[in-house]
Amino acid sequence: MLNNTISKLKNKKILLVCKERTSFTMYFLGKELEKNNIVHYFFNHHADVFEKNNFNEGTFFYFKKKINNENIHDVKDIYVNFLKNRKNININFRRLEEIKKKYTFFNGLNKQILSSQFISTPYHDLNFFPPTTYEENLYWLILNYDKAEHLVEKIKPDFIFDTETGEIQRTIINEIAHFNKLPYINLEDSRFKNFIVPSFTLGVKVDKYFSDAYNKNRNDIDNKYLSEVENYRNQSKIMPDIYIGQRASSYDFSLWETIKFILFKTYKFIRYRLYAIKENNKEVPFNTPFNQHPIKKIFWNYFLAIRKFYLYSKLNKYFEIPKDEKYVYYPLHYIPESSTYIKAPMYMNEISTIQAISKSIPINWKLYVKEHQSMIGERPLKFYKEVKKLHNVKIVKSNFYKDPKPWIEKSVCVITITGTAGFEAAMLNKPVIALGEVFYNVIPGVKIANSFNDLEMLFKQIETDNLQTDNTIDCAAYIKTINEVGLPFSPRRLKELSQKKINLKNLDTDEEKQLENLVNQIKIFYEKSINIYENSK
Repeated sequence: MLNNTISKLKNKKILLVCKERTSFTMYFLGKELEKNNIVHYFFNHHADVFEKNNFNEGTFFYFKKKINNENIHDVKDIYVNFLKNRKNININFRRLEEIKKKYTFFNGLNKQILSSQFISTPYHDLNFFPPTTYEENLYWLILNYDKAEHLVEKIKPDFIFDTETGEIQRTIINEIAHFNKLPYINLEDSRFKNFIVPSFTLGVKVDKYFSDAYNKNRNDIDNKYLSEVENYRNQSKIMPDIYIGQRASSYDFSLWETIKFILFKTYKFIRYRLYAIKENNKEVPFNTPFNQHPIKKIFWNYFLAIRKFYLYSKLNKYFEIPKDEKYVYYPLHYIPESSTYIKAPMYMNEISTIQAISKSIPINWKLYVKEHQSMIGERPLKFYKEVKKLHNVKIVKSNFYKDPKPWIEKSVCVITITGTAGFEAAMLNKPVIALGEVFYNVIPGVKIANSFNDLEMLFKQIETDNLQTDNTIDCAAYIKTINEVGLPFSPRRLKELSQKKINLKNLDTDEEKQLENLVNQIKIFYEKSINIYENSK
């Protein structure tokens, strides 16, 4: 199968989507693909291209030095137009109507607008993003559709490759690619070990090829995949390896760490400002839409560190120790991230989600809310104050257990939007309710709530054991499917090595071999994905 796809990845036009740190990966992938193809690069984030700074000198401006500039595309021109016209916007509603008719297969235009941290400000607490007006949002949407349409028409790519899902330009390209029957291939985290699988929908829905392969595999299970499920259940810890050593697996924050964090952020802020002065950058005003306000951002980081220290201290009055009682386990999400504003935009406000669950669970149950380790310190304390008002809800001490397994095993069930906890619960044979779109939804034991109104019925089914069946075969079929269509791969490691190679211009011998191997692996992944796409048409 792979030999057939390798021959197809020659003499093609390929568009690589680049944004911030994903650009490091795309540089080395692009250089490999350029051996046999014409490769174009699209920098879809205006902050990467508008003014040279400490960071983008290793991304966009590095590309400009090393790659044929005719093959590098960006959104600087439309951002300049936005700044020029934003005080006197006249919305072209005829153009909006045209866009709506052609490009709302996956999401309506209001949801598409929300697919960016910069524009979805009413739904999260990052106050260093200046709020935008609705007219500005619509104008930015039209400008980006005009740009993306022109780009696709000009290049006429055979394939579009990407590694991430967040940002409005990706949402727009996703719609345009679908309309033109053009494969836009992205990585989807399977949530099992480090397997990735292809998505042709930006992850906003489970691709049909995947559900078809899964349903087929449920009737043809090998013993090795049954053993994988049993081994998983017998593990003392189930924290995925990709999170070990990251913020998601950090369970303490001392006073010294607080001071170091504040000093490091201050150093970065000063370094960034000095670089701007040195380059004589004509930066946009602080309160310009779609840009971080640097002064607000540095103070936000200071308060983050202080809140984080407080929440890990004995003074914390919001987090409680769990008790021996029936509870529904709801781990909070990292917000704002694509796991919500791309895959589940209806559930970005987690206060309303918690309130809905609180209203729906049986009278003798509690709802245990656990903060995402990476979010500790990022939310304002008023969030926890609001949750504490609900009498059947507890915010549990996030480091009481230092692995997800005991939280899940001791629960009655797990409810999540799109989190890894849903897959972990399914693997541990616990009932799961999912609110958003995620690939493990194909497992029959994962029940999808299409709205808050579904919750009470689903909790009643769980209470009467109507959902409690052995799902070993179902989980084994999932593992078999991701082995067939996916690849064990670490996008994070490729990103780290690529960044180090560009910024430090030096890797040791082992790292050079790792980088070469990872670039080859991601190339194989896209080759395999092309074959899957063409066979599923």
